[in-house]
Formats: sequence, C-alpha cells, structure tokens
Amino acid sequence: MFTLLRFTLRTCTRPLLALHVLFFSSMSAWAQAAVPPMWAAQVAAAEAIAQQRCAVCHGDQGQSVAPDFPRLAGQNASYLFKQLKDFSEGKRKSTVMGDKAQALTAEQMYALGLYYQSLTPSVTLVTDAQLAQVGQFVYDRGNPHTALPACVTCHGTGARGTAELPRLAGQHPQYLIKQVMAFRSGERANDNTIMHLVASRVSDMELQAVATYLGGLK
Repeated sequence: MFTLLRFTLRTCTRPLLALHVLFFSSMSAWAQAAVPPMWAAQVAAAEAIAQQRCAVCHGDQGQSVAPDFPRLAGQNASYLFKQLKDFSEGKRKSTVMGDKAQALTAEQMYALGLYYQSLTPSVTLVTDAQLAQVGQFVYDRGNPHTALPACVTCHGTGARGTAELPRLAGQHPQYLIKQVMAFRSGERANDNTIMHLVASRVSDMELQAVATYLGGLK
C-alpha cells in the first residue's frame, strides 16, 4: 500500500516549493521501489541528468566502481534528496557536490532520488567471512562493554534504512568507513547526532568488520 505525504521542499533560489511525493509505507518497499506514476516524466528527465552529470563518479545505473564514490542504486529517495539539499546549502561539505547540487531544483533533486531508488542495488564480494561475521554481531548487538549502540536499531534488519536514513546494504566498505571517520572528526555534521556518538565509540576493527558485513548484504 502507498501512503501519500505532503512535503515542503526548499531550494537555494526559491524560498518554498510545495510538492506531493508518494512514499511506500513499509520499510522493505524502499529498496527498488517502483517510480510513482505522477513522477514518471520528472524521473525520465532525472535519468538524463544522472547520465550526463552523475555517472562519471557514481557509475552507470548508480553502480560506482571507485570505492571513494558511493553506490546510489537502491538508495532511499528521501535520503538522497536530503543529502543533495544539504550539499547545496553547504551543510554537508564538498566542493564538487556543492556545485552540482546548487545547479539542481528541489524537484530535480527528488526526481534523482526516485530514479536511483528504482535501480537494482549491488554488493561487494566478501573475502573475509570471519570478519563479516564479527561485523554482523556488532551491527545487530553493538558493544555493551563500550556502550556502542547496535546499528540495526536505526538502519534496520537487512540495513535497508528508512525514508530518513540511508540504505547501507551493498555499499562500498571503504566509503562506509570514510563516512564514519568523517563523523568522528567532525568533518561531517549534517546528519543526526547519534552518528557522532557511534563514531566516537566504535573501534577501528569493529568499523572494518561492520563495513565488510554491510558491503556483502543484498
């Protein structure tokens, strides 16, 4: 079933833009969600934007090859919209992404999110099964000895995320590690404070293990 929610989206050049966006009501539907019919034209235009402006780093069909650039295929549309908006407003720092995001309207940002959300996610081949098992344990249970919260509490079973939180399943392990380190150093400060707490408490070994586990999830 679908739930119709009304969102108010703000661009850099216009104060307020009211858009109606269609979301799936269940968490599992966020991965590979079908494009809502009312957004078909905008998403078709977004696909062209993705091929012209995004594919050089994020790859064809959102499957980046370089681990420094995140895979976008299957990522949650609202999360991608928020990140683009944060890049455009300077809340998330990146010269390249800041310039690219500022060239987009709010409608284009959300349409890009819907486009990438509709694509089939990929996975990273797990070469260390034992490390991945440790990562699964930490993801599911955290570490009570260091008061490290369990990742599953927010990112969910299967690491598919929510409307507000990112899909982690199948992401490049190196990229995941880089982002947690950015939270730890304070370089990244555009998302919820729980990630700063997690980043300050997770050990480097735990981080490597969790990233390995997540990279291999479908």
